[in-house]
Amino acid sequence: MTTRLFGIRHHGAGSARHLIAALREYQPDCILLEGPPEADALLPLAAEADMQPPVALLAYRPDAPQQAVYYPFAAFSPEWQAMRYAAQAGIPLQFCDLPLAHSLYKEETPDDSDENAAEDAAPEDDEIDSEDGGEAEDEDTAEEPRHSDPFDELAAIAGLPDGEAFWEALVEQRRDSTEIFAAVAEAVTALREARGEAAPRDALREAWMRKTLRQAEKTCQRIAVVCGAWHVPALAAQVAAKDDNALLKGLAKVKVDCTWIPWTNSRLSFASGYGAGLAAPGWYAHLWAHPDDDGVRWIGRAAALLRDKGHDISAAHVIETVRLASASAALRGQSQPRLADHLEALTAIVGMGDDTVLRLIEREWLIGDAIGSVPAATPQLPLIADVQAQRKKLRLAESDEAKTLELDLRKPLDLQRSIHFHRMRLLGIDDAETLPARGKGTFKEAWSYRYQPESHITLTERAPYGNTLAAAVQGYVAERLQQARSLAELTALLAAVLPADLPAL
Repeated sequence: MTTRLFGIRHHGAGSARHLIAALREYQPDCILLEGPPEADALLPLAAEADMQPPVALLAYRPDAPQQAVYYPFAAFSPEWQAMRYAAQAGIPLQFCDLPLAHSLYKEETPDDSDENAAEDAAPEDDEIDSEDGGEAEDEDTAEEPRHSDPFDELAAIAGLPDGEAFWEALVEQRRDSTEIFAAVAEAVTALREARGEAAPRDALREAWMRKTLRQAEKTCQRIAVVCGAWHVPALAAQVAAKDDNALLKGLAKVKVDCTWIPWTNSRLSFASGYGAGLAAPGWYAHLWAHPDDDGVRWIGRAAALLRDKGHDISAAHVIETVRLASASAALRGQSQPRLADHLEALTAIVGMGDDTVLRLIEREWLIGDAIGSVPAATPQLPLIADVQAQRKKLRLAESDEAKTLELDLRKPLDLQRSIHFHRMRLLGIDDAETLPARGKGTFKEAWSYRYQPESHITLTERAPYGNTLAAAVQGYVAERLQQARSLAELTALLAAVLPADLPAL
């Protein structure tokens, strides 16, 4: 019996490529993957043709849906590639992290109502506040702020600006996968020894991972463990089972439900507030799709976007930008240009030293507008299924880019779209915002519509009010009408109800 530990970087395209090469060479008969065990039943859906990343596992407490966790996956995420490999190889894969039943437990005093506890309590390690729109998929990053990245220490020794650059230069851009995971394990072991005892939260998680590994060893001969690189030394350590069991004994737990939801590239970005986010998801998607690109395709994409915005960009600009990026990388001792090299070169050649050109195409070029999809068989609450069916019927495509819709309420389709938007806003979902309508008359409306993954949490919270959008809105608004404390509040609510076509109210 053998066990191999593969320490990866969440959403690292190079890590994903090295992992697939290592799994093909090792040929395990089972895989343990860092993630919530409550979602094991959903893993087969990852192999469905209709499951297109970016997607996310959404785990939440049914009794307090605002206490939830998103686990996003892109096509270039090592975890996603591990799922796909297991499905193609026909071997079992299971999540091995500390169950969210323990992570999402929160002590409450007898006097606290569920609503007050949800509103007043600050989000903990894995929790998100649905109103704030934050997410904490990666528990490592949630506990280890970006500014204290342990790899910063190795980066300083290597003469690189930060841990991100260190990992990209020595792992992501490396073509040879031989011994890469052993080298990562050695580096992380040294870092953890220097930092001393693990944080209490990490200790619990790693104890559970070791417990799951021991159970797998009873039935599997060749085990692959895919986890964040930071955990590898702890999983390799010889710790007695009784010690892990003692640490895990008596953990309180709550009920947790899980589902798959579509995700977006913008939500993979660090700028969205996602702890394990990337500065440029579009760049990593490019590295995954075109690993042999010398920069021509990448800079060519930037040139095309700038031309669309009216800039005069020639082939010579592209050639000189690629040459400068390659020369800069060579001077820095890199095997190939990093993203920073491309950005500097584009600023110098195209922007003449002004980085305004980057800001013009930042979203389309560096982040991208990709949005995922999930199979119809994905378990959903009736309310969410009804909303998705209505969006399809009304031809409201889910898009990460805001779309402007000019509605003529004399047309049946536009009228139903308007009613849908107004009903969603009454539920507290702001994926559509009103805009000033052009022209005269009250039969015209303008809306800006953009898909927001957080709407799943809000719909889950509103699900007890009804199984359809109309029923849920009526139930929720009726309660708010009863709770209205002033005439102004009551009047404003009734004004919002009128265009939502709710005759029962």
